Amino acid sequence: MNRYTFQATKSNEQNNNFSKYIKMIKPQIPENESERLENLKSYAILDTLPEKEYDEITYLASQICGMPISLISLIDETRQWFKSHHGTEATETPRELAFCAHAINDQDKILIVPDSRMDERFHDNPLVTDNPFVIFYAGVPLVTPNGYSLGTLCVIDNVPRKLDESQILSLKALANQLVKLLELRISVIELNKSVEELKELNAVKDKLFSIIGHDLRGPIGGFKSLIELLISDYDLSDTKSLIEILQMIQKTANSTYDLLENLLTWARSQRNEIVYAPEEIKLQKIVSLTVDLFTELTQNKGISVINNVQENTIVFADKNMLMTVLRNLISNAIKFTSSGKQILITSDQNNTEQMITIKDQGTGISPENLLKLFRNNEHLTTYGTDGEKGSGLGLLLCKDFIEKHNGKIWAESELDKGSTFKFTLPIKR
Repeated sequence: MNRYTFQATKSNEQNNNFSKYIKMIKPQIPENESERLENLKSYAILDTLPEKEYDEITYLASQICGMPISLISLIDETRQWFKSHHGTEATETPRELAFCAHAINDQDKILIVPDSRMDERFHDNPLVTDNPFVIFYAGVPLVTPNGYSLGTLCVIDNVPRKLDESQILSLKALANQLVKLLELRISVIELNKSVEELKELNAVKDKLFSIIGHDLRGPIGGFKSLIELLISDYDLSDTKSLIEILQMIQKTANSTYDLLENLLTWARSQRNEIVYAPEEIKLQKIVSLTVDLFTELTQNKGISVINNVQENTIVFADKNMLMTVLRNLISNAIKFTSSGKQILITSDQNNTEQMITIKDQGTGISPENLLKLFRNNEHLTTYGTDGEKGSGLGLLLCKDFIEKHNGKIWAESELDKGSTFKFTLPIKR
């Protein structure tokens, strides 16, 4: 164990106790403290593991100045924490005891204390009167390019000392290099973030190309064939058959449009281009508005959609996102439900959230496919009871939007008995 050991950080109660008996001058809090702390946290360096680059700087500082202890000290709300600690095993001390907390208040100067026992600010400081006996101190503020003092590069001895001009200049030069090292850390963080964003964008691109190539090509090709049939040699006098062809074209156009709408919305969501603007919403009204969008479809298919949400039910949600979620889930329920069946929409509330349930009496989902739902890397194409095609993209969009509300979405299903989709939303701001 090195003979220079700082006392461990004491509890708040212990700090209050020894504060009664010492008269040392506590360091002032900088006027820009909140901004300074925010800047410090942006470096994501507090409480990180030792790193060779920082340890080499404290080693050089100690060698150049001929001091047994050298520290890279960072000042947060309540403590000084040492990113590197050459010549001591300590990792932090209370902020009110820190010499460095004084040093950061004058960015333009190095704080030199030749003999702390003769300095009214420090003479009765426990770090002076007890182990490690900080008698000499010299600290250079670490000032970032935007003007915040994060801490210091300092050297310490337990006897009175002086630094010559060459040593002072060298210590300042090392502090400048240390700031550049911190700035490099920010650059690495931003680079890693950009790499992750690029990976996400590539994943979005791959998903888009997959859907365009796999799911849009089919209906557009069918649409093209039907139009060519009408133009070439179709008997336009056969009104009944003509209406059937036009209905097929309409169905293909509607499903293609819905898929394209989901595709574009999902892409915008992945690029964070959709603004999340939650408000208090009457759930029953939003459900009714969404159900009304499918009136013609449900009548044609002979399906009833029952809205059992209570009139006074309130959720805190983004209106457009919520309608998109409901539109996709109700559309899927209609797609996979046969004529004569029903879809039931209910809600159930606890202290913090509302759970919305959409239960159909449809074909159900196999256990294998149930596991693939809501997964970005899965491409699940299924067909409804009338041959309607789905890509699973709508469910990914639902998942994204519900998670923006800090909610959850999941499905329960049994083949030939139907499916139940559930999601949660907050009820308060």
